[in-house]
Amino acid sequence: MTIECKRFLKQQDYKKIKKLCAKRQKLFVDVEFPPTSSSLFLEPEKSHAEIVWKRPSELVDNPKLFVEGASPNDVTQGILGNCWFVSACSALTHNQRLLDKVIPDSEEQEWSSDKPYCGIFRFCFWRFDEWTEVVIDDLLPTRHGKLLFARSKTPNEFWSALLEKAFAKLYGCYENLIGGQLADALQDVSGGVAETISIPKFLDGDLTDSNSELFRTLKNALDRKALVVAAIAAKNKDEIEESLDCGLVKGHAYAVTAVRLIELDAKQPSQAHSYLSLPIANFTEHQKMIRLQNPWGEKEWNGPWSDGSAEWLQVTDARKKTIGITVDEDGEFWMPWNEFMQYFTDLSVCQLFETALSPLHKNFFEWKFHGEWKCDGKSGSPNDRAGGCLNFLATFCSNPQYRFDVTEDRSEVMLALSQRDPLRTGKSREPYVTIGIHVMKVESNRKYRVHQPTEAIATSDYASSRSVFLHLKNLIKGRYIALPTTFAPREYAEFLFRIYSERNCYPKQLEKHIPKCNLTLCRRVSYVTRVTLVAAKFEANREKLLIYVNLAARIYCMLIIDKIRVRSSTADLNDATWNESYIFYQKDRKFRFKIEAYEERMIRDKLVGGADIEESVDNDVRTINANLTDGDGSCTGSVQLFFQSYDDPMYL
Repeated sequence: MTIECKRFLKQQDYKKIKKLCAKRQKLFVDVEFPPTSSSLFLEPEKSHAEIVWKRPSELVDNPKLFVEGASPNDVTQGILGNCWFVSACSALTHNQRLLDKVIPDSEEQEWSSDKPYCGIFRFCFWRFDEWTEVVIDDLLPTRHGKLLFARSKTPNEFWSALLEKAFAKLYGCYENLIGGQLADALQDVSGGVAETISIPKFLDGDLTDSNSELFRTLKNALDRKALVVAAIAAKNKDEIEESLDCGLVKGHAYAVTAVRLIELDAKQPSQAHSYLSLPIANFTEHQKMIRLQNPWGEKEWNGPWSDGSAEWLQVTDARKKTIGITVDEDGEFWMPWNEFMQYFTDLSVCQLFETALSPLHKNFFEWKFHGEWKCDGKSGSPNDRAGGCLNFLATFCSNPQYRFDVTEDRSEVMLALSQRDPLRTGKSREPYVTIGIHVMKVESNRKYRVHQPTEAIATSDYASSRSVFLHLKNLIKGRYIALPTTFAPREYAEFLFRIYSERNCYPKQLEKHIPKCNLTLCRRVSYVTRVTLVAAKFEANREKLLIYVNLAARIYCMLIIDKIRVRSSTADLNDATWNESYIFYQKDRKFRFKIEAYEERMIRDKLVGGADIEESVDNDVRTINANLTDGDGSCTGSVQLFFQSYDDPMYL
């Protein structure tokens, strides 16, 4: 599979370099990432006399990029503390389409006697909405004739070692790969939407419901071919890589390769097994299980349901074969979901949303917005776009704003915010700005920027990380605004904001503050009004109302201001409650509008009643109760409104 990379790291073009090497009949040596200590360490003066750079052909007789394809066992961690990257690569082997993106044209790059060998390879990584091509030579750091870092269990297979070298070049040197973020590595090899989930949050409250929610979330993500890695946090440096009695390792990352609800269709094992009495008593027909891969290729879970344990007697041999049960010490193992929840602390999930039409997968709409937090002048000024989080109320609404609509109740929308990697000073990785996402519900007809926070719907965690994610569930119909923000005001960073939804939500960036003068609005607006339609009652003159409308009907209201008509959603006649807000800009202090209630019908909607209302701007909030009358002047009901009007058009 070939992808067109928009960017070449260090401006190195693989095809041009390989062609030149073949013409000169010389093996490629990368001057941008040379086989010296400068490519190994952050400090160039560091050196290690025992480290020798060798090509694969100097280590084995028949080197190959791949031997019988890629599998999790191909990626084994070396002496480098980069399990975050190695685990991501292990997860990558479960998605051939992505693997082909990261290692493009693998057949063309493979060692072969039919084509010239030039000692050059290329890999692609996703960075800030672009696939970046990274070119390397195949000189690898060794000691005593053995690879120092990542390697395959198959001695003559080198894709994982070469991929790690390309990743080290992307990050500046091998030492920079120590202790990175799982979510970053997953995003680098996929371009997906990275999310970090704190497992302890799901242990609060109702354990059963929380367990089930996370189990479903993870299963759905894996069904969509997401890349998932789990970790056990270490409390301090001394705990890193500390082995627990159960076989798990602290401060270590494991690729999640499957989540299953396994049927227990064989007889329950004897209660003579000492540790089975309590857990097995509750296992009736199904068992929630999770499968993980240790990048070390060893040290597996040894508790209940470990490889070869008595619990597996409850599962037939045929079913074991179906789900891929093995008893090899290969680093891959199953463990019960509840045990997983107790031991593991973090999940890094990289969602891969299917945005192309496909009959096999749920499809999502995707929208991308590139922006930046910047402050060109005074904090809080009209051009300020770095207002900080909601703690900084005076400047919060200065942040970039993105409007989107929800057209069906119980909808879900997913928001992903990524910031560009900070510019390095030397090779060292610079810290990220702390970022997050805030979402609020706004007036149904809002077209311009918000200047005061409205009803808060959700806020992501704020994190000093490359990406944050916010999953909005069970949204009701209406208009919303999302604000990607830094935690503190006046911080600069570039960002990529992505929106995913199963339905078109018509997102748009809001840049204008208020309407500008045009042919129909010759004077600048001076006032702003928010009208909230609260509820209506249709009880007055009930006998006459029956002539006009079916009491089981659906009702909506129309607000009419000059030539502007704004329609509400529909509600039941007997429970006509909306709590919907609308915003209007005007040039006169007097605010005149009409409200009309209609019965929704198949052919032509029926007017139930209306009211003419006139209010003055008073910089306050008040309640309006108005009677609705029909064409004869008879009262058919009443409507309740909240009215806010201000003499500063940028107040709301």
